[in-house]
Amino acid sequence: MSRERGQTTLDFAIGVSLFLGVVVLAFAFMPSMFAPFETDTGAEFVVADRSADRLTADALVDAPSDPSVLNATCTEEFFDTAGPDPVGCRYVDDASDLPGALGLDGGVRVNVTVHDDAGIRTLDGTLLAAGPPPTTVDDTVVATRVVLLDGDQHRLYVRVW
Repeated sequence: MSRERGQTTLDFAIGVSLFLGVVVLAFAFMPSMFAPFETDTGAEFVVADRSADRLTADALVDAPSDPSVLNATCTEEFFDTAGPDPVGCRYVDDASDLPGALGLDGGVRVNVTVHDDAGIRTLDGTLLAAGPPPTTVDDTVVATRVVLLDGDQHRLYVRVW
């Protein structure tokens, strides 16, 4: 009588069952592992991100070689929709036509604000906010940039919905 024995049918069935159970559990939990990185608002995210880049790297700065350092005069005049646009600024349209100034079509709702620690910043009496306030009903995508304005650190928010 030999003490060596091969794999029995019962051993094989238990091994295959365990393997299939682990594979099923792995695939069952896979979507929840990637859920924090998924977004349903892909187009709005791109619009918000590119608009924030346009403002902080080109339109409101003295030179594109020095991004995120905003020109105070150009920034104030961008948000001051009543006066004429200053000479020497890097934009054509101001915040009176915010979608046009950011190169967006008319169907996009956008809001731009510059905040300091106390809230929305003002420059010489001009509130640095443009666009309609975002609603709480729609999904809103926010792009944020840290900028320097008058030597102080601020945050520029672009909200798209």
